[in-house]
Amino acid sequence: MTFKARIVAILVTATLTLVPSPVLLAQEASHRLTAMDEFQLQLPTDPQISPDGKRIVYVRRFADPMTDKRYSNLWIINTDGTDHRPLTTGNRGDISPRWSPDGLRLAYLSDADGKQQIYVRWMDTGQTARITNLEQAPDAIAWSRDGKMLSFSALV
Repeated sequence: MTFKARIVAILVTATLTLVPSPVLLAQEASHRLTAMDEFQLQLPTDPQISPDGKRIVYVRRFADPMTDKRYSNLWIINTDGTDHRPLTTGNRGDISPRWSPDGLRLAYLSDADGKQQIYVRWMDTGQTARITNLEQAPDAIAWSRDGKMLSFSALV
C-alpha cells in the first residue's frame, strides 16, 4: 500500500469512528433530557424518622406542566419499604414535616388555604387542623420535649 493510500485509509477510519451512525444518533437523542422531562422529575427531600423508628415522612417535590409551578406533598413509608403512600395531595406546598415526641402527631407547613401556615395531623385518624393564621409565613417549626407546644419563627 502506498503512502497516499495509507493516509486515505486512516482518514476514512477516523471519520467513521468520529461520526456516529444514524442508529447511534437516534439512541443518543432518545436519552437526552428535554424541557418536558423536568416535569417528570420528582425529588424526595427532608426525611423525618418517627420516634419509634418504624416510619419515615418526607417531602416529595414535583412540577405541574399546566401551571408551570413547583409543588410538594408529604409522603410516608415504613422503614421496611412497605405502605408507601401520600399523606397530602394536590397542587400545593406542604413542607417541613416534624413528628411529635410521642409519634402520634405530625406538624408541617402548608399553603393549602392560600398562605403558608402550620398544620397538625393526627396520625391515627388522619384528621388535620390548621393551628395558625399568620400574616407572614412561619418557619423552623419544632415540638417541645413533652409534645404540648410548638415553636416557630416568623417575621412580625
